[in-house]
Amino acid sequence: MSKKKKHIKYTKERAIISDVLPYEVPITFSNRYLYRFLVNNELEFKNSTIKYKTNFKDDYFDAFKIILKILFSTNISNPNTRKIPFTYRISHKEKDFRELALVHPINQLELIEFYEKYKESIIYSCSLSNYSIRKPDNVAKFTFFNDKLHQTNKGDVSDFLELSGKEYENLKTFFSYSKYTNIYQFFENYRYQRAEKKFNHLFKFDISKCFDSIYTHSITWAVLGLDVVKENVNSSKNTFTGKFDKFIQYANYGETNGILIGPEFSRIFAEIILQKIDITIEKKLKENNYLLKVDYEMYRYVDDYFLFCDDSVLKDEILKLLKHELKKYKLSINNSKTEEYNKPIITEITIAKNKIIDLFSENPKFKITEIEEKEVDNKDDDDEVSLLNHKFELSFNPNKLATRYKIIIKESHVDYKDVLNYSLALLSSKIEKNLISFEKIYFKYLEENNREAFSKSDLLKLRKTESLFTSHIEGIIDFTFFIYSVSPRVNSTIKVSLILSKIIKLFKEKDKVSKEYIISQNNRERVFKKILDESSFILKKNSLNEYAQVESLYLLTLLRDLGKEYRLPEEILIKFLNASQEKGVDKIIINDNTLNYFSIVVLFYYIGYSEKFPLIKDALIDYTYKYIKNYPREKRGKSSEIAHLMLDLFACPFLGLRIKAKILYLYRDGKNLADYNSALAETKKLILFHKKHKYWFTKWERFNLAKELENKKSQEVYS
Repeated sequence: MSKKKKHIKYTKERAIISDVLPYEVPITFSNRYLYRFLVNNELEFKNSTIKYKTNFKDDYFDAFKIILKILFSTNISNPNTRKIPFTYRISHKEKDFRELALVHPINQLELIEFYEKYKESIIYSCSLSNYSIRKPDNVAKFTFFNDKLHQTNKGDVSDFLELSGKEYENLKTFFSYSKYTNIYQFFENYRYQRAEKKFNHLFKFDISKCFDSIYTHSITWAVLGLDVVKENVNSSKNTFTGKFDKFIQYANYGETNGILIGPEFSRIFAEIILQKIDITIEKKLKENNYLLKVDYEMYRYVDDYFLFCDDSVLKDEILKLLKHELKKYKLSINNSKTEEYNKPIITEITIAKNKIIDLFSENPKFKITEIEEKEVDNKDDDDEVSLLNHKFELSFNPNKLATRYKIIIKESHVDYKDVLNYSLALLSSKIEKNLISFEKIYFKYLEENNREAFSKSDLLKLRKTESLFTSHIEGIIDFTFFIYSVSPRVNSTIKVSLILSKIIKLFKEKDKVSKEYIISQNNRERVFKKILDESSFILKKNSLNEYAQVESLYLLTLLRDLGKEYRLPEEILIKFLNASQEKGVDKIIINDNTLNYFSIVVLFYYIGYSEKFPLIKDALIDYTYKYIKNYPREKRGKSSEIAHLMLDLFACPFLGLRIKAKILYLYRDGKNLADYNSALAETKKLILFHKKHKYWFTKWERFNLAKELENKKSQEVYS
């Protein structure tokens, strides 16, 4: 095969895959099908008009036009882009929450054209600071050699989002980033260690409520200068920064105080402003004969600062300058989070992490070693067994490990939340390695031998090995939930889900020939029951509320992956929903404002075709009707939440024709039978349309949890 170098054509629509969604969305949610819809129908936002080229005809075209009106605006020839983002909260700190935003689809479409027009301006405006260590530095490119290795590593088209270790003939992110995409990459990099060698002191501080405090007009001040803007207000609105200002405002329903948290474009917006502050401080310090890399080193990761120096007078001077410059942009330093470290420069968190590394290197014990044939007959103890010329040593006491873990937390003077994600990442890596090792030896042994031909001794060893491994996995699950339950966050829930999905995947493996499960039913039930019990405990403890929902929704999705035999008991699901059921009445009522778009669709996904929860499904349908009906009519066409909810419900295979027709009838504020019949006729066309375009944002069927979680792992911005 010719080893020809190929360059991938960049698609501007990729911006909505990487730059508009918060990281903390349900695992079933993505923009991949919206992306396909835009590309396939050449949809774009130009000159205040939505343009398209489609092959849809007849009833399909009628449905297509209905979709466009819901997806973008009631008037696609002159749409209003001043939209209401869907805001939702996630647990952030103890007794505190972070509000994230999912912007309206028309704002997402608008961003594509904005990036296309101003990508060079964005890159230039983010290239000026010597302090910044996370900034877009180029439009993402991808090059590969069309050789045998590429064909081996080539990802499936159906993967759509890149999987680790695979090569793809498309792009994942709009911009490439310099120098770090995750803050912990910086801590482990030579720059951090070099600064540690050169200077005796490290000062850490950040900007207080940075995104909440940014005034959108300040981007124009930063790039053009405040005096210039004041003298040329109207003309400044037509500049790159003026357009960016307007986009950020309109994506947030015209709000100028504060910018949306979650989308990457918000980080870029903030980066441009903070770059200006950086270069002003460096310039003023230079005028005072303080040189970067000589007298001090300063690094900024988004709104977190790391200052290395020897002189406390210099530190005070830098902080004074920074406070002064931040104030010009209505920003300030978070004094409560300012920390100072002297040589040896090591933080309490670093101390704890190193102790946790040592702890996990020894526990849980999982060792498979090749042995001499003459050793095979040696007597096995309770924690080991010999099989296929290999000795399996598997031991784990989750209670002892939990005690030692708590001691590390206490002695290092850190909180659980400070090291939880790191601990789960370490644990995940170790568990994955152990699962692969077990599968490689044990599964291979079964594949190469006929079970029916096993001697009694062989069968006993097989059962003991499998039982020993199952007990080991139960201990892993027990310990994982112990450290997770103290401080559930979305990031940590994703990591727990990743661990459990790998376990579930292995216990669901089937023999390639017989198509029967490789792990015995008894051991599979032990593990799945353990996952169900531990998850049920978390869901009972953390019922749905307006402040935290996404965390719990990951566990619901995980539990569905176990199979229909492991559905939650109805009483637990009712408690989780904060629902009520009157005695003697077969009706459940979900209280107002309990659920939002994400929880509604994930609950429909969880119930699926199951007949176990008829009362809950009816209650969920009634709640959805009421939710749409009570949403102010004048805001329905502006709401990101309603646009996403409507389209996902139309595509949902678990809802029938008449339910979908009533949803459309309520959305249009129908008044009579004629309105309902009109909605019914159009719903039939929509159902026909969705036989071709199956999904919008929620992948309702054939959902691969393990693969989606692997994809998620590479998207994390903050660890």
